[in-house]
Amino acid sequence: MAVDWQELRRGLARARPFLLSHHLPAEYDRCYAPVVWGRTIRVCARCVGIYPGILVGLWAAFAAPESLGHVLLVAVLPLPALLDWSLDALTPWEGSNPGRTGTGFLLGYGYGLGLVHLFVRGTLAVVVVGVGYGVLAAVLLSYHDSQRE
Repeated sequence: MAVDWQELRRGLARARPFLLSHHLPAEYDRCYAPVVWGRTIRVCARCVGIYPGILVGLWAAFAAPESLGHVLLVAVLPLPALLDWSLDALTPWEGSNPGRTGTGFLLGYGYGLGLVHLFVRGTLAVVVVGVGYGVLAAVLLSYHDSQRE
C-alpha cells in the first residue's frame, strides 16, 4: 500500500489548528491566543489547566498526605468543570478563560488521582465515577443538542 504524501500533507495542514485547541472559530473565545514568532497560537483554556492538574494529581496520589490523594476527590474534583461547561452551554451565563483554566486544573487533578487509584491501587470505584460522569455528560450533551435544533 503506497502512501499518498500529498494527501497526508493536506490532512496535516487541515488538522494543525486543532493541535492545541479543539475549538472551532466560533468558540475561539474559549482559548488563549498568544503570538509566537509572529503567529497566533490558539490554546484551549480548560486544557491549559488540565495537564498541570494531572501532574499534581499524580504527585498527590503518591507523595502528598492522604487527604490530598483521597479517592473521594476523584468524584468531587470534576464537578466544577462540569458545572462551568453546563452553565456556559445551557444558560446565558458566559464563563471566563481563567475560570475554565481553574476548573480544568481541578479536573486534571481528579484525572491524575483517578489514574493512580485505578491502575496502581485497583480501586474500581473510579470506574463507577467515570461511568457516572459519562452518563451525565451524555445527557447534558443530548439536551444541549436538542436545544440547538
